Amino acid sequence: MNISVEALQAPKKDSLDAWLNTPRLAKCGEVFTPAEPLWKPDKAAGSSVNWEAAIACVSPDWQPWLHAALAYRMAEQAADTVARGASVLSRAAQAGLAPLNEDHLIDLRERFSDNEFSAIAAFIAFWHDCESLEQRPSQTLVDAYKKLPRKKKSSNDVTLSLDPEKGPLTRFEQDSLHQWIHEHFCHGQLDPEQYLYLRILMIYGQRGTQIRMMVFGDFTKSDQGCKIRIHYAKLKDDEAGWRKKSEIFSLDEDLYNTVQAYKSMVLAQLWQTYPDGVDWDAAIENVPLFRQKLDDNKAGPRERLNPPVLLDSPRQKGLEDTPDSTFHVSSGTISVWLARIERMEGFPISPRTHQPLKVTRGHRFRHTLGTDLSNAGLDEWTMARALMQKDTRTVRKYRAVSPELLALIDAKMSDHLALVVNAFTGFIVTDRTSAKNGDRADRQIEDVAVCGATAACHLDAPYTCYACGKFQPLLHANHRAVLERLERRRAQTIATDKTTGVLWDRAILACRKVILDCEAMRRSGRKGE
Repeated sequence: MNISVEALQAPKKDSLDAWLNTPRLAKCGEVFTPAEPLWKPDKAAGSSVNWEAAIACVSPDWQPWLHAALAYRMAEQAADTVARGASVLSRAAQAGLAPLNEDHLIDLRERFSDNEFSAIAAFIAFWHDCESLEQRPSQTLVDAYKKLPRKKKSSNDVTLSLDPEKGPLTRFEQDSLHQWIHEHFCHGQLDPEQYLYLRILMIYGQRGTQIRMMVFGDFTKSDQGCKIRIHYAKLKDDEAGWRKKSEIFSLDEDLYNTVQAYKSMVLAQLWQTYPDGVDWDAAIENVPLFRQKLDDNKAGPRERLNPPVLLDSPRQKGLEDTPDSTFHVSSGTISVWLARIERMEGFPISPRTHQPLKVTRGHRFRHTLGTDLSNAGLDEWTMARALMQKDTRTVRKYRAVSPELLALIDAKMSDHLALVVNAFTGFIVTDRTSAKNGDRADRQIEDVAVCGATAACHLDAPYTCYACGKFQPLLHANHRAVLERLERRRAQTIATDKTTGVLWDRAILACRKVILDCEAMRRSGRKGE
């Protein structure tokens, strides 16, 4: 890696063009040239930095200096962060709004979201502090950005408004999603990477960027139990940096075992795919749980269809010593995963929207955890620690979402849940001979059903089986007896643990639907499908 002396010198008005044409070092450790049309030194980044569109938001005499400020920003911030900031600046230009014009600040705030407006304000402050540049925003402008309140009306807050697509999930929606991903993982319809991403997102409610930072070495087991290490994403000054500061949280042993099984599988794939040059037994601890597998600029159709286990890069050897952001999956790839999952057959339907649950809005799991912790009676400091916040200011809004309000929503939905939720996704059979696997003794579920799965799973038969798509209930079986057992078990569980107790809701709804469908089929004289 050769960085010229000119790249380290501050640009002057007469040397600015040459400075912009000189390769520079980005934060990810790779080189980029500011004058090139698009910047993507970090192969794991979800998008490129389009500086040409961004600088259109200022007058021509300011554009070269904004260009240079963005280049300096690339050395300080992750490529995705710079790309998002440049995108907001370009959209401001399209709207005819000038971030350097103090008279446009209110219009900018009203047009963009809180996070987007904050991105503009942070960049303006960075540019002002960039003493290497001769033309910079004034302190008066920086102060104006600071004084302008970020938040709009509280009614726009997705948590306080219980937005059904962006706000916290209700308990029933959480239960439905948990049941679905577990079932599809057990039946091989959801790969381990996707399953683990959703499970960790649901349990810990952290930002997507924090989950994407994880490596296999972040999961440990000792005499104190199983633990997970989660790194901070939004810190300033000396504490800031990729995987620089972290917290340790407890981890369920079953989930730990799942991660270890997946780790063994990935290790075998790494040795098979890249047998030379790297000691994968040592490097596996620094291999990302969620990996970048392709160089998007070079990958062909065949590679995209069957990607390797890890990005093919000479930096692989460095994984023996430390994690490397180059190999971590991008936010764009995760978005594609989640969007595809939302479209999968049988994906849970929200009773509030009658549409598939939105999981592409990853931040809603954070809102869900905050709301659940508040309703469980935890104090604000405990909530802040769970959400990895440095103070309690941002968790106070969860206090406004009362358990009574959530209970009212659930009560209003209860009359039509069976119609819109479709908790039962299997099919009813008249007898065992008409069922898939009906001749297999190991696939008989008591005297009520037959399991149509091709591989063994770990569902709690027959209780949780009713919500499984492979479940084949017998038309003339006594499903009401199972329903009574389900409701008794739910009541016993909820008496000691309300969170776990409500996990029976979906199975109960599915069992009720089976009973109704069987009664309707017997009345009409229909045979099993």
